[in-house]
Formats: sequence, C-alpha cells, structure tokens
Amino acid sequence: MDKYEADRIIEGYVKKLFGFAVSKLSDIHEAEELAEDIVLTVYESLLLRENIENVNGYIYKVACNVYARYIDKKNKHLRVDGIEYIPDGNDIELEVIESEQARLLRREITYLSEMQRKIVVMHYFHDMKIREIARTLVMSESTVKWYLACSRKELGIGMENKRTIGELGIRPIKLCNMGHNGHPGALGDTEDFLKNSLTQNIVYCAYHEPKTINEIAEELGVNPIFIRDEVDYLEEYGFMDKLSNGRYRTNVLIYQPTDEKIKAENELALKYAEIFTKEYFSPVLSQINDIPDWLTLPDNDINLLKWSLVPFMSKKLRTAEITDKEFSVKRKDGGDYVATASLETDTDIHCNDDYNDMWRNNDSVPFLTENKSSKWTSWQFNSHWDSRIMDWRDNRCDDFDKLYYYLCGELKYNELNISAYQRLLDKGYLIKNGNDFKINVILSYSIKKWYDFITPASEKLIEISKEYAKQKSELDICNQPQFMHKLIKYYGQNAACLLHTRVMKLLLDMGVLNEPSEEQRKGLCTVMFLGE
Repeated sequence: MDKYEADRIIEGYVKKLFGFAVSKLSDIHEAEELAEDIVLTVYESLLLRENIENVNGYIYKVACNVYARYIDKKNKHLRVDGIEYIPDGNDIELEVIESEQARLLRREITYLSEMQRKIVVMHYFHDMKIREIARTLVMSESTVKWYLACSRKELGIGMENKRTIGELGIRPIKLCNMGHNGHPGALGDTEDFLKNSLTQNIVYCAYHEPKTINEIAEELGVNPIFIRDEVDYLEEYGFMDKLSNGRYRTNVLIYQPTDEKIKAENELALKYAEIFTKEYFSPVLSQINDIPDWLTLPDNDINLLKWSLVPFMSKKLRTAEITDKEFSVKRKDGGDYVATASLETDTDIHCNDDYNDMWRNNDSVPFLTENKSSKWTSWQFNSHWDSRIMDWRDNRCDDFDKLYYYLCGELKYNELNISAYQRLLDKGYLIKNGNDFKINVILSYSIKKWYDFITPASEKLIEISKEYAKQKSELDICNQPQFMHKLIKYYGQNAACLLHTRVMKLLLDMGVLNEPSEEQRKGLCTVMFLGE
C-alpha cells in the first residue's frame, strides 16, 4: 500500500485504537504506551499489504495480537480476556497476514468453476494425489494437472484484485407486474419463478448484457455458489439462456418505465384512443338498441353488452395476424409462454392500462347426474371497473363447469352442492334473487354470431392503426437490449388493439357507456359461449 493511503487509514483509526487500549488496560499511561505500539505496528503492516478487503477486521486482528504481545512481556503465561495466551515465538504480523490470505483464498475458490473447485479442494484440502483425483473423477492425469494450473492462475489473479459490490448489491431492484403471454405450467408463471429478490436481481443483472456467474455474483455481492444454483434453475425453466461463450442472458421481457417514457406513451395512446373512439367505437355502439335472440343479458341491460364488445371491437383494429410461438418458451413444467415483468420505479406518472384478457374452455365435461357431456368457452376481461381479483389463477375452469351445470338444471341446490353455489355467488356469476338465483354474466349461444355482430373497422382506421403501431414500437424499444427489439416490434404491430381501457374511459365520458352497478361489476365483461 502506498504511504498516502496508509496515512489516510491510520489517521482515521488513531482515536479508535486509543479507545481499544483504554478498554484493555486500567492504567492510562500503560494504555497510551499500548496505543502507540498498536498504531506503529498497524501502520508498518499497512505499508506491506495490498488489497485489504476488510480493513476494519484486519486492523482489529493486529490490535488484538499487539495487545497479547504487550501482556506477554509482563507475564509469560496468563489468560487474556478469558483465553489462555501462550507465546509461540511466531511473527504476529505474519500470522495476521496469513489469516487474511487464507480468508481471501477461501473466497476466491468459490469463484472457480465447479470442476476447478472440486479438484482444488480434493488436492489441497484433502491431500489427494493427482493420480487419485484422476481415478475418482474418471479423467486423465494431464487433465487434472491442467485444471490445477488454471485454478492456481485464477486464484492468484483473484487474490490480487479487490472485489467490489456492484450497484445491484447496494441498491437492488424490484420487479412487479410479472406475468405471461401464453399458457402457464404446473409450477405457475413468471411471478412464481421470480418470487424473491435474489432471482429478480439475477435476471435484471444479465438482461442488458450477458454475464458470467462470477460477474453476476460480483454485481450482487453474493457468493457465486448461491448464484450458480439459482442460475441453473432459471436456465432449466427457460428464464435464462446459456450462450456459446459461457455467459448467461435473461429471457424475460422487462419493461422499464421512466417519467419521460410514460408521459410520451400516455400522450400518444390518448391521441389515437380519441381518434378510434370518435371514428369507430362511439358510432358503432350508439347504434345498438336491441338484444339479438342468441344472447341473454343480465336484467336485459344493453349497457353490459356494450362493455363486453369494446375489447372485441379493439381486435378489429389489428394490422397483422400474429402468433408469438417464435418467441414462446416451452418449459419443463409444461408451460409455453413469453415471460414478462416490469421494473418497479418511483415514477409519479401512471398509464392506468392494467387489465387482463383471458379465455377458458373445456371440450368435454361430465354432468353430475346424467350420462351426458357439455362444451363451453368463456371469455373474461378484467379491469379496474369490475370488482374481481386481477389474477389469472382465480379465473377457474371449474367455476364455469358449475355454472353450466346450473344452467342445465344439473346443479341442485342441496347440502351436497352448497359449496359450489357459494363459490358462484362469491365470484358473482350467480346473484341471489329472493329464494332463487339469477345469472350475472352474458350468455351467447353462438360464437360465430357474436363475431359477425361486430362491425369491422374501415381501411382508413387500419392505416391509422399501423401509424400508431410504428410510433408506439419506437417508444417501446428505447433502453431495451437489442435481442428484445424483434419481440417488442412484433407485439407492437397490433398496439391499437390494446387501448381497451382508454377507450372505455372515453366512452364513459361521452355517455356511450354507463357505470355498472355494484352487482353488475362482479360479472362485468364476462361471456360464456354455449354454442359454435
């Protein structure tokens, strides 16, 4: 260590070392003598050392040894602080240095590859000969020697370098809105795999730039052994990819909002939502005054039909038929989806676009009491206007099974089915109506007629949709890694189809839509299709 750095360190420890001496000796004059001895020894030791990782711990060890030596001069054999001290004639500073070196060595061993680490431990800690190691690991002796040579080189370099904790180790990030586009597997989706802070920071660390396990470990300030286990698990299930150069890259689309970006996106989305609402949604919905005979609406309320039609009308603004199979990952637990998440920020601006659009179906469901089968398909759109939990797990197929049984008179109201009725009431699919029940979702007896009922968008609107998609994609790829640009642009082709909630707000302001009642909120934008 250079003299300037040693002077700077010792200056900050003079008072602390004097306090240490006073705490050990009751006589103030002896304490001053001990403190001078400690300061001089520490200073000389610092000049001889480089890259002391834990300066405070190192100085404390030297101070304790100088104190023990001081006492030894007065008494050749006594107990120091309850611990018997017997001088052995060894150089105190050398012992401290060797102790520090051993700690650094143990640290650097964890940064070796698994095979390197295994061979080093077998050879140096278990005293195994090269021939024994080769036989145990089923490899040639020359290969073992090569591993040892590489390991010694890496350990030497590592011990000379000072490892520092990266930004994520000091200020870890947090992910939110973790979800999926596709079908989750038996172990859930993105939220289930990235449920703790460590995994979230690992995937973010390797998102913008591929990194080795050791680089991730240094950035997070975590032992590489623990990082390796997490990375292996994430790679096994497709959330990270191991590249040909040995580095790992995150395979999760992470949205990174900033005040400027959200403001620009809000302004752009509002501009085009107003165009689409004025030119398409409002005139089409305003003309709907009668209920088709293939529909059943709760309380015959056409307003509920209009609410459910908005997301389907949005699909008429698509500019391309897209499928994300090219990007979707088939996962070990049966999942097949694109993983998504957002970086949690302190931004004060919000986009208010939270929603999810979900389909469920069951091609053949056995009835409870008759030897029959049923077919149904359900659709549900969750937003802040309904009173449901915005969680895909709570949109269960068996709820619609029960509802179908009820419609067909197969779900008798008795003690056996009381829990099924309670679930449908809690979900709001059924409403208690005196001594009876009523359906609180839209029933459509034809999927084809439902789609045919929706007026197509004009060619002019499709061109405007393409214009919006291009501008939105340019905003979306800002600050995103290059390998994600293709996916972002691919999804962006139908950006106009995702303006549902903004259009709903504008339609409410215009009076084309009316606020649903508390009772209607439970089944809002839920359609059960009972025929093709």
